[in-house]
Amino acid sequence: MLNERVSAAKKIAADLHRAEDAIDEAMIRIAQLAATLPTARRETNMSAIVGQEAMAKVAHALAAAGEVRQLLTDAHLALTVTQKEVGLGTRMFGAGVKPAAAKLVDEGSNDMSVAALPLAQAS
Repeated sequence: MLNERVSAAKKIAADLHRAEDAIDEAMIRIAQLAATLPTARRETNMSAIVGQEAMAKVAHALAAAGEVRQLLTDAHLALTVTQKEVGLGTRMFGAGVKPAAAKLVDEGSNDMSVAALPLAQAS
């Protein structure tokens, strides 16, 4: 039974890390586009009005991607709680540097500090 839980946790961790990497890549590309639009406008001597609606949409897309990233980090922190609930203790699944501690608050958001929760560490 432990082997099945460890196997499932490894798959979840791998998929979570791929999702986190994907949203980071999307944010990078959107931010690059957000920089290119006004640069192109200025280089072509166009009025600030030209392309404003598109620029606003790109800025909104970047903000939305930031919200998605927040939800993924909230899910990541929630999964550290689940990890302990299913008896996997302090194991590390996947690569990457983890902060020493993170915060969880009510309603699944980690944007305000209420209680410190240690993240999974290598066993």
